[in-house]
Amino acid sequence: MTTETAQLLRSLADDVFGSQQAELTDGPARLGKPWDTIRELEWPMVAIPESLGGAGGDLEDILALAEGVGRNAVNLPLLPAHSAYAVAAAGGRTELLGRRLVVETQPRWSSLRVAELGRQLRISGTARRTPWARHADVLLIRGPQAPRSGWIACDPRERAVTITPGLNLAGEPRDDVLFDDLVVGVENRWECADDSLAARGTLLRCAALVGAIDATVVLTSRYVSEREQFGRPLSALLSVARAVALMRCQLSAARSAVEAARRSPTVMNCLAAHVDVAVCAGRVARSAHDLHGAMGVAEEYGLHAFTKRLWAWPEEGIRQMDARSELGRQAAEGGAEKLWADIIGLSALDQRPRQEENSG
Repeated sequence: MTTETAQLLRSLADDVFGSQQAELTDGPARLGKPWDTIRELEWPMVAIPESLGGAGGDLEDILALAEGVGRNAVNLPLLPAHSAYAVAAAGGRTELLGRRLVVETQPRWSSLRVAELGRQLRISGTARRTPWARHADVLLIRGPQAPRSGWIACDPRERAVTITPGLNLAGEPRDDVLFDDLVVGVENRWECADDSLAARGTLLRCAALVGAIDATVVLTSRYVSEREQFGRPLSALLSVARAVALMRCQLSAARSAVEAARRSPTVMNCLAAHVDVAVCAGRVARSAHDLHGAMGVAEEYGLHAFTKRLWAWPEEGIRQMDARSELGRQAAEGGAEKLWADIIGLSALDQRPRQEENSG
């Protein structure tokens, strides 16, 4: 797939999600026909190689779909499902890609113990805030003691598994899963490198945030253009026009952060994007509610569907405080020269002539 394909997916996502808006907003979060449509389109498998059972494409394609999720405030598990399918594919468990919904537990929120007894694994503890666990056919449990990142596939309908439904601020399912000495065979465990998978999950959330920022800016711009005060639209007031312009600047900054990380999707670059986009999201949400006033919190008005995501998503996956700490630690360990090279985009080879010149 190419950039043109990503643009097509971006437009198609708006069409598909827009046509399903009534079903997606009617009642509590569920799968139903909208999820079946997404599955038929193979969107959860985009950017997973066809040789591993995926739909093919590259990172830009799945980022386009992630942006559509945020721009349309879609309450569907496209992003957590994609992350889980990518883990399964990377571990050679391609049969899991055929299951209707597979999701992962979140290491940050999990307190789990895994004991190996012969050919069996005994799992106990709680995995909190697991996305969409109540609807999953398979749960991928992140192993806490593997030398590399390990996963264990299990059936959430087992008697030893208890799921307590919960929601995040945006009303998306985040469930607590209790494992009471769940027994599974060792053949359900696998290991694989995790850095690229973790970076992808972080970057997908950033792209979804960009989509929600975009929708918030569009909705706010329309409101201040149509709402009149003292016989003229709000947008005619200099302070209002300035606030909207700054919101557009935050949108551009967030897009740039995601694009920079997409070009070089290392863990550190994705963490940097995670921090930058979260700052932009918070500023846009605050400005949007300032400009809307009481209308912004009305249930029948659509702003809160986007701003709640702008507040909820930056703290999922990895907390902002933890991301900032890790970035600072890496910068301190690498030293000033490496930090400067990272900022201006130089590689180690780019620096070598200058270093040799200085040493001479």
